[in-house]
Amino acid sequence: MKVSVDVYTKDVDAGLAAFKLALDSGATDAQLRSNEDWETKKFESLNLMFEADNTSEAITSLDNGPFARDVSDLK
Repeated sequence: MKVSVDVYTKDVDAGLAAFKLALDSGATDAQLRSNEDWETKKFESLNLMFEADNTSEAITSLDNGPFARDVSDLK
């Protein structure tokens, strides 16, 4: 079954690695977006989104990294 993933991280290296793993694992509609503070234009987080089979390594690997479902849950 395909599921949609929408997670956030402040770790750029982890975000890039997860994005690459998603692509390599056959995910579709993969997107990696940066979020900045509106006033200061300072980097705040990355938003990773993709669709993949629920057994995909790209999904299970997110549990081992600095990812959160809600941007307000980032440390």
